[in-house]
Amino acid sequence: MAPNAKSTRRARVIEHTRRDILDAAARVFAEAGFHQATMQAIAREAGFTAASLYTYFESKDEIYEALLEELKFALLAAFDARVPAGLTFEQRLELLLQRQFELVIARRNAIRIIFDLGPNRPRRKDPNPFDYLERMEAFLASAGADRLRCGADEAARLLFGITHATFLPIILSPPETPFDPARQAERVVDLFLHGALGTSA
Repeated sequence: MAPNAKSTRRARVIEHTRRDILDAAARVFAEAGFHQATMQAIAREAGFTAASLYTYFESKDEIYEALLEELKFALLAAFDARVPAGLTFEQRLELLLQRQFELVIARRNAIRIIFDLGPNRPRRKDPNPFDYLERMEAFLASAGADRLRCGADEAARLLFGITHATFLPIILSPPETPFDPARQAERVVDLFLHGALGTSA
């Protein structure tokens, strides 16, 4: 096997292993809480020894940061996913939110730890760690500028608030709580475009 092929294969194995560890850590964090979770418990859940776990992550803080980064890239990637031709602004926005809701549900355990860190956890310096509002602002400016009654930046914050209020209860609910991403995306878009007291189109 060529050296480049070997290094590529090794990189894939490392990435796959890190992914398994992150999934295991998310489950441990969700069950025990971030503060009570230990590297030993994460190693057991992932099928590793504690010593081998430290080969990939130096601490549970590093695991936490890796979980946030993974979530960040997954959410932002939804903005770049292919969209069928001929969709209206409403349909494009619904599809975007549906994809993001599906990601949130699939990573529910990882997201729950964000709300479990407590007052002893220092705040991240970056006020917008996911760059989410910037991407949403760009999406609204390009796809629906002619429909907006305010600036795209303000519209992005409004939409973020509605979206957050929609998925936060489900994140904090038991895993078996039903949640239909397509239906909830449709509801969020309706609230965003027509308001709580408005008449939907």
